Amino acid sequence: MIQRTGYIGVFLEPLTKEEVEKLVVHWINRFDRVEQVIPGQNNYTSTMLIEKIEDIFYEEHPQFRVIQGDDFSWVYLSYNRQIIETSGFYSDQIPLSLEVLLELPNLVEVVEETNEKRLKELEDEGFF
Repeated sequence: MIQRTGYIGVFLEPLTKEEVEKLVVHWINRFDRVEQVIPGQNNYTSTMLIEKIEDIFYEEHPQFRVIQGDDFSWVYLSYNRQIIETSGFYSDQIPLSLEVLLELPNLVEVVEETNEKRLKELEDEGFF
């Protein structure tokens, strides 16, 4: 059975347009492919390839798919929030859902989605 993994990345400051652009450039340079979910019928059913920051579709809650080989991770974020959520699949190596968070500028903490105690603390502190 395929196991799902997910992580929460906590950032020093709320994400601005410029910060999101830095994240996307980092992913473009590090991974095979970056796509963004675009608004459409049936609650976001399409993605478009992001090859440069000018390709980014700006909306309040952008979602990205980062692809490396046969693996992919979903990345969920919101402008003016200090967190990014990721989801993907378990791997014997570092899961891509964790790897997409590594080396990001201003990242101060990574929390596994199964760490309910820490997630509750973050929620109580207003991160969600």
